[in-house]
Amino acid sequence: RAVAEHLFTSEAFNEPDYPWWGYGENEHIREVREELARFLGVSRDEIALVRNATEAMNTVCNGLDLNRGDVVVTTDQEHPGGLCCWQQKEARFGIRLRYVKLPLPPASKEQILELFDRALTPDVRVVSFSHITTTTGLVLPAREICAMARERGILSVVDGAHAIGQLPLNLREIGCDFYGTSPHKWLLAPKGTGVLFLREAVQDRLWVNIASGEWNNKALKAYRFSNLGTCNLSLLKGLLAALRFHQQIGPERIFARQRQLARLVYEGFQRLPRAKLLTPDHPELWGAMTTAEFAEVEAERLRRTLLEHRIRVGGGGARLRLSTHIFTQPAEIATFFSVLSRALKL
Repeated sequence: RAVAEHLFTSEAFNEPDYPWWGYGENEHIREVREELARFLGVSRDEIALVRNATEAMNTVCNGLDLNRGDVVVTTDQEHPGGLCCWQQKEARFGIRLRYVKLPLPPASKEQILELFDRALTPDVRVVSFSHITTTTGLVLPAREICAMARERGILSVVDGAHAIGQLPLNLREIGCDFYGTSPHKWLLAPKGTGVLFLREAVQDRLWVNIASGEWNNKALKAYRFSNLGTCNLSLLKGLLAALRFHQQIGPERIFARQRQLARLVYEGFQRLPRAKLLTPDHPELWGAMTTAEFAEVEAERLRRTLLEHRIRVGGGGARLRLSTHIFTQPAEIATFFSVLSRALKL
């Protein structure tokens, strides 16, 4: 509704000046950046508005000066939106990618940190990882990984596409250098709204990807990275409405409900003898996304059976990932497992 109302007003040219996102910062954009900064525990000068986490991750990757042979550490559970930019940089400029192979599931936070400790050697310049992996729903210990990187002079880049709106976030406490998000996921904002955090002390190390007016005006701080050309400001009104809705309920309260529902999913998978849970049952490593694997199941048949009951399964392979937001009903979870149990017996 917020998007539609503002779209009608702006397209009717009932607003003064040039109220579009993508050029100079106006009062509408400033309001969004200020509220996002408070929500994320940082300053407005460290917030850039982009269109999704993929664009945020590409902005950082393509803006960094790295030399042939420099190593970037990432994991084997990254989303293509946060991984392919590094793979392209490897193919184009000769950097080297080193992958941390994450256990399925990890036994503990300490096990994960030990893997990163071994990977972050003196030739590493950047560590880039998902706060919550899209494949298994694993919540990585971002604060500890970023601290480990900072101690070794390594830049930390976090793909937080699934984190904003799911986990209560304070980016200052996490201690990352860069953090990209997709609010259209768990924050329930419109598609086409993204947020990039750039720690003020490292902004000078990044070139802008899209050079427009004042591309080199460093007094603009993070806003330099929002100059994308004319974009739809109405989407930002929707982002602001989603942010306020989330805050009205409360991030901690929302996360508690999400976890309560995720527990129902976890227990449902535990009751299925053919399911292997890939998400760890650990309060620090698990959010509201739960993944199980069915090694012996013919995946396409299973998907067809679920679709017959209006349960749509995306992706491939014989894995199922369930995401439980506050609007998910326990009855819906029960229905899913009833259908799944029957499908597994076919």
